[in-house]
Amino acid sequence: MKKNIFNSFILAGVLLASCQKEVTEITPPDRLSSDLAFSTAQKAETSVMGAYNALQSADYLSGRALVYIDLLGNDIYDRTNFFGDLPRFNLLSNAGFAGGLWNAGYISIATANRAIAGLAANPGVVTAAKAKELTAECLFIRAVSSFYLVNFFAHPYNFTAGATHLGIPIVTENFTSNDPAANKPRSTVAQVYTAIISDLTAALADLPAVYGTAASYASKTRATKAAAAALLARVHLYKGDYANAKSVSLNIINGQYGTFALNASPAGAFGPANYETAESIWSIPNSTTDNPNTNNALPQHYFPGGRGDLAISTNFRDIATNPYFAVDDRRRNLIISGTTSATASSFFTNKYPDIATRSDWAPILRYAEVLLTYAEASAQVATGIDVDAVAKLNLVRDRARVGAPQYTIASFATKTDLINAILGERRIELAFEGHRFWDIMRVKGTVTNKFDGDGVTVLPAQAFGANKSILPIPQAEVDKSAGILVQNTGY
Repeated sequence: MKKNIFNSFILAGVLLASCQKEVTEITPPDRLSSDLAFSTAQKAETSVMGAYNALQSADYLSGRALVYIDLLGNDIYDRTNFFGDLPRFNLLSNAGFAGGLWNAGYISIATANRAIAGLAANPGVVTAAKAKELTAECLFIRAVSSFYLVNFFAHPYNFTAGATHLGIPIVTENFTSNDPAANKPRSTVAQVYTAIISDLTAALADLPAVYGTAASYASKTRATKAAAAALLARVHLYKGDYANAKSVSLNIINGQYGTFALNASPAGAFGPANYETAESIWSIPNSTTDNPNTNNALPQHYFPGGRGDLAISTNFRDIATNPYFAVDDRRRNLIISGTTSATASSFFTNKYPDIATRSDWAPILRYAEVLLTYAEASAQVATGIDVDAVAKLNLVRDRARVGAPQYTIASFATKTDLINAILGERRIELAFEGHRFWDIMRVKGTVTNKFDGDGVTVLPAQAFGANKSILPIPQAEVDKSAGILVQNTGY
């Protein structure tokens, strides 16, 4: 039986679990001296695995982070009111949802920084080539966390000219104690994006293309060149740097970092035995022995046989409000009716069906997203209707299309029409994977037709740039920083 790569490194996980430190009091996730923690090659790699383990936190990428992004959008509703005022854009500054997310994100950054410093301080424990590779994994992990944190706690890149508005603290140092220097102010969003791009660019140069084979467990769960490139393409897209988003995603499509392809079925990347396919680029794995608890796991929230908190809105299912979702689209087969008396009148996604063990992997980077990133970026930089953008859009749409005609250049009267079709395809293809709300915000959209927990009451529209469209900096962090950390407006 395959073991979760994170679960295999018990030391890192145990030590990490005891470290719930605020950013203002960063300490290393392990208390071992550098000499001991990096005294052997296995221990050095264990330290790096601890950073992956931090990403796998139930409050973070293993479950809750993706849920929060979806909840803020308009395609699901909180049927049981489990998440309180979060989907209503009405959290308080001391909300536990925001605090758990903040702590998990910065713990992963601190763990990565610890490993980077330990590798640098102990040359010769692993080969120089291996040290570069392990360091690159840590840079990737740090970039992942920085990306999610800045999008949760700061407005989108284009909120101000030059992205000069407040982002998050950039932490790249390894603080060995409650060093006052760890009490960092918030950098601008532009500075955070620059740091993310720098980390990913450096990681891309030194990461391997695969670990053993392309379909191996490790190749889908550890950082690879393709994973770094796919996230880098997404970062450029969010930044509005369409030329670089197109260039980086095209490298993946052209096979520069390995061979990836869509599965034959839209359901082919989800559920047990489907996590290591050619469509998966990078995921957060879970296993029967290492999975989120019943209040955090993706299947618990999304699947009717679990808690069944998150039902699919009529806003998503109705072609009037989701016009690109044809009535015979094969992705409608991933929508199921409730399976219990409490859920029978609601609809749910079948992307996370493993309610028995809560072992569904969190799909962070899929090849379908890369194709749609390329399509959108290529459409944006073109002067007219871009034929290659249409072709890549068709690659994703065609495997789900039944009666609807294939797109051609003649399908679109304007460049804007093509871009809207690509955004519509993202909404359908990447649904319930932690994309919808941020896709609305990055194009300066407004969240409309969003339902409250009864699935009927329509909540007020949430416009781009609204104060509470971003989460509060945890008030405990603001208080402990003695004025260094500035709270978000409206909290």
